[in-house]
Amino acid sequence: MPLLSGSGRVIAEELLNKKDPNTIKAFLGRHINPNKLTFVVTGLYPSYPDIFMEFFGENIIHQFCLLHLNKRIVQDFPKKPSIEEPHTMHRLLNTFYNRGQELEVLGALAEKEKEKTQGDEEEYKAWLMKARSIFRAVVYEIKLKRRREKKNLEQRPYLKAVEIFKGLMDEIDSFDTKVHKRLRKIEKNWDRFTAFYFVPGAPATNNHIENYYSTSLKTHRKRQFRSDEGIENQMKQAGMLEGCKRTLLEVFYRFRPFLAPG
Repeated sequence: MPLLSGSGRVIAEELLNKKDPNTIKAFLGRHINPNKLTFVVTGLYPSYPDIFMEFFGENIIHQFCLLHLNKRIVQDFPKKPSIEEPHTMHRLLNTFYNRGQELEVLGALAEKEKEKTQGDEEEYKAWLMKARSIFRAVVYEIKLKRRREKKNLEQRPYLKAVEIFKGLMDEIDSFDTKVHKRLRKIEKNWDRFTAFYFVPGAPATNNHIENYYSTSLKTHRKRQFRSDEGIENQMKQAGMLEGCKRTLLEVFYRFRPFLAPG
């Protein structure tokens, strides 16, 4: 279990066979001062919030990794989908990162799909295969263009993310069960998915952990950590909060736009 700073510097690393709450708290206790305000990015392991609250008390700002969230969203959808399914998927992915180009193409294809499903089934299947191929080619070109220009996915400003997510929540009853559940989980943990917005320079993902494993472990060790869900044990302490005042926490914990008052 490595612990990295916001710059990717290794603070501590231990090989642990468990990831139960007591083991994680003991690891933290050996390397981190719980009385110091700390920003932490982790995977989506459901026990993390309680573990950190017990260890840090109010001295924690906890960010769930948006990369892990996006992976979960993709996993909610079939590998051989209709066009409407990736259209819905990209609407969710569009919350925190700009997926406008993909959505423009999928929107046009989804409208065409409505027509095709009213006709001959075999003709629709042939059209669907072609439509999937077209979209894959579009996604490839979008990614290639970003790589050539050395750009990352454009991250949404906070208020735009609020606006997009609110739009999805307004339509929640029209989505299938998996999408409904995913939206509710995002709503429940909204403060943890958006913590980085309130801390200047804070990361939204734990990419340093992913990069650390890709460069420091041999192939069989990488497989072990991933298959044992070890990657979700990893956390990153971003050491950029020295001198931060308590008012930051007060503002952060009170600003939850999708939760009922009180």
